[in-house]
Amino acid sequence: MKKVLGFLVFLLLLAGGGIWYFTTFKLDSMIEQQIEQVASRSMGTVVSVGAVKTDLRQGSMTISDITIANPPGYRNPYALKLSGIEAAVEYETLDVRRVIIEKPDIVVEEKNGQTNIQALLSGLDSLPEEPETDADGQPVPEIVIHLFRMNESRAAFESASLDKATTIEVDAVELTNIKGTPQVVATVIAREILNEIVSDAAMELLKTKASDKLNELFKRD
Repeated sequence: MKKVLGFLVFLLLLAGGGIWYFTTFKLDSMIEQQIEQVASRSMGTVVSVGAVKTDLRQGSMTISDITIANPPGYRNPYALKLSGIEAAVEYETLDVRRVIIEKPDIVVEEKNGQTNIQALLSGLDSLPEEPETDADGQPVPEIVIHLFRMNESRAAFESASLDKATTIEVDAVELTNIKGTPQVVATVIAREILNEIVSDAAMELLKTKASDKLNELFKRD
């Protein structure tokens, strides 16, 4: 039976079905591994991907169940969880027309004046320089993302210093014409998203501290 299947695969390759075969059985899992490796290296923590589904004919790619683990020392198991990322891709040129993230699940933890998101940013800042070639000695390819957008969302916010748990609004993040190696592109996008979350969390902290201060003054009166 194995010999028959092997012969059929050989015929598929000869008949031009190799693209379908390698896309169906190898491309998706290869992209999944690359995303996990590049993103984990960029974020300085474990990034896991549930599945990648590519469609060469439609020029699309869907990445589902992405989880970015919290840095050590924080209570929650993850900082960000994305149920899905939709992308429109030109596979021949490595151009990505658009990438859209809808409703990310974000958990911001603050303790001792530092948040888990700031810790992730620190990991980006200390990222070692990317090698010019891959493991096979081939030049690392460049990709282009013409439009990236993470739509507005809400984040869970936990502050140990203020003994408070609430939600915060996270503004949309939009970038255009991002070009570079996968690590460079991933780092640019990650930094923009994390900076936006840090800014919104800092504003929430300031509002809470100001509110507490006003409450103290009213109590004195």
